[in-house]
Amino acid sequence: MSLTAEDRAKSELKGAVRLHREGGPPRRTLREELRLEGTGIHSGAECSVRLFPRETGGIGFRHAGRDAEVPARLESARADLSERRTVIESVAGGRFEQVEHLLAALAAAGVSDLLVEQEGPEVPFLGGGAREFLEGIRDAGTADLEETLPVLEVVRPLTLSEGHALIAAMPHKGLRLSAFVEFPGTVVGSAGYSADLEDENVFFEEISKARTFAAAADIEKLRAAGLIRGGNLENAVVFDHERYHNESLHYPDEVVRHKIIDLLGDLSLLGTALRGHFWAWRGGHRSHVLFARRLQEESGTAS
Repeated sequence: MSLTAEDRAKSELKGAVRLHREGGPPRRTLREELRLEGTGIHSGAECSVRLFPRETGGIGFRHAGRDAEVPARLESARADLSERRTVIESVAGGRFEQVEHLLAALAAAGVSDLLVEQEGPEVPFLGGGAREFLEGIRDAGTADLEETLPVLEVVRPLTLSEGHALIAAMPHKGLRLSAFVEFPGTVVGSAGYSADLEDENVFFEEISKARTFAAAADIEKLRAAGLIRGGNLENAVVFDHERYHNESLHYPDEVVRHKIIDLLGDLSLLGTALRGHFWAWRGGHRSHVLFARRLQEESGTAS
């Protein structure tokens, strides 16, 4: 994705972020309808999503049997205070939980326009990462549309501190995501991971299978709070002070790679292509969403 001098002249510069209205990648949808089903990670209930191609309207969610939809945009987003999921909701359209892994897969595949119809209380969790969503998208195929996506480009460093988290963005020629985690006294310890995501195959091969995770000491507390009822050692990494409870890991640093999935899915709520290096230290869904809102404010497009 390259921008000409003319494209840059048509851009808007408000702060640390520049929004390019033209010159971005083509908008994209699916070639065929796609249905995915599985168990919800928090409810433990059977859930499904049907993805319908469309040429305009961005990404929207609706409940089966209802007409109103909720746009997968920042104005609809609420990062759950438990930090276990991202939620989008509206009065007319209702509530949609655990949307971030699906949104990350769509962003990695460059899909910008489709309707997600959900049955059940949340998006199915599938394998705990983004791989199954991406495999479904590849099976359905994608089609480029005539219109292009706006590009949000970081032109000066920008940071946000929220609780124990630090989120930052820096200029970069493409899209690069970095995540860092710290779990002192556990087998995870401190870990970092960075990836350039201009090539979808990098996300597919090196990141998409990374599962969500939890410390073994937190499991009962989370279940008592009504969470992770559909969690198991197939769809989640569980660890303690000396070992992983899973038979094997998909990646040696699976925990921190999963944070890249979460970060990409949450940033996709901006509804633009991204150009910059986005960096999350001890990040969570709340800090990701707050930072995305800061980026939107800096671009001058906040509603």
